[in-house]
Amino acid sequence: MVRKPNVNTVLSGIGVSCSVFLRHPRWADFDDWVVLRQENRNFLTPWEPEWNAKHLSRLSYRNRIARFKKMVGNGEAYPFHIFRASDDRIIGACNITHIERGVAQSAKLGYWVGEHYGRQGFARASVTAACKFCFETLGLHRVEAAVQSDNLASIKVLENVGFTREGTARDYLKINGKWQDHDIYAKLSKD
Repeated sequence: MVRKPNVNTVLSGIGVSCSVFLRHPRWADFDDWVVLRQENRNFLTPWEPEWNAKHLSRLSYRNRIARFKKMVGNGEAYPFHIFRASDDRIIGACNITHIERGVAQSAKLGYWVGEHYGRQGFARASVTAACKFCFETLGLHRVEAAVQSDNLASIKVLENVGFTREGTARDYLKINGKWQDHDIYAKLSKD
């Protein structure tokens, strides 16, 4: 059954020894989000596009929330913060973007968790919840994720939740100021 989610959408996921919930960013998340991003800047730099100090400003966050609401309202994308269920602490983000309808019925998935929360099942639980949302709620056929070939932790997450490597896209994303090849992984609704 395909239903139209809204800006109050909450997803739940359970990992090997943890549980998470995902919900759309809210203004009240700003302070905790900024601390998490600042604490993990060096950890995330090899895997993300460049961003400057303005990225962490209140105005920038407020503008992103406005864009997010518009994207969710139009069914174009679903950005989520990841929270550890045991204490409601923000630990990362999981975004469903580039949603295509018509013949494609697909979306792209991006995610991250802070370094302190890695290798505890949080990313896997989040990706699992996001895929379930894509297939069961949005009625999509395909979810795609791009990962650098040296990001072994992310590759392990994707493979553990049923993604299959399909090939390499040359200069696919500009990461940390440099065009990088990315391996493309995908999961189908029938997988």
